Formats: sequence, C-alpha cells, structure tokens
Amino acid sequence: MPTLPIDHLPALSLPELLADAELLTRVDRKYLLRAPQASALLGGPDPRTRVLAIDGRRRFHYESVYFDTPGLLSYRQSAHGRRRRFKVRTRSYLDSGQAFLEVKVRGDREITVKDRMAHDPAARDRLTD
Repeated sequence: MPTLPIDHLPALSLPELLADAELLTRVDRKYLLRAPQASALLGGPDPRTRVLAIDGRRRFHYESVYFDTPGLLSYRQSAHGRRRRFKVRTRSYLDSGQAFLEVKVRGDREITVKDRMAHDPAARDRLTD
C-alpha cells in the first residue's frame, strides 16, 4: 500500500484533537481515491489540514474486530444503505497497547454517535463481561 505524503503538514497533538472535537458525534463523508488523487488532495491549499502527531510519530497501527448478529444484521443494514444502522467493534491501538469496545449508531440525519469504553486488548476478538 502506498504511503501518502503527510510529513509537510502541520502537526496536531492528541490533547488539541480532543479539545477540538471528541468525534463521538459526527457526520461522516467517506471517499474512495487512488493514491495520486489522495496525494493531490493532501497537498491542497486548505491551511486547516493537520496531521495527528504523538511523540513525534505521524503513522499509527490499529486493528479492528467487528461483531455482528448470527443473521449479519449490521452488515445487511450497511450493504443495503439503511439510514439507521449500527456497528459494534473493538479497536486496538497497537502502538500504545490500548483497546476500546465501540458501538456506533447512525441515525436518521446521517449523524453518527459513537460510545466507547476501555476493553482488554488480549480479548479484542471477543466480547467480555
């Protein structure tokens, strides 16, 4: 996978990011771009574009494990473009050793609400009490 050029962008610290927006309630827009298109976009003129930097690092590794019902309700709601849908996953930040259980619910007006709680990184592939 190609690496996008982000080293020229100004840094944003984690405390700054959390102060600006928790990102637990948001409107998502996702786009599929080829690497040259993404590079052109990142090199664009918007001076507000910044990159998260923690301890001088700008690239991080994470792993997500998604959970669904036996009938794959979450997958089917997403695949059929349902406005109201949900997602349950564990997200493990491999560089820091932290993990969270996250529940994301998308409502009527394309607003996504995410609730999360700390989760045992060793149990990231299963739901525990």
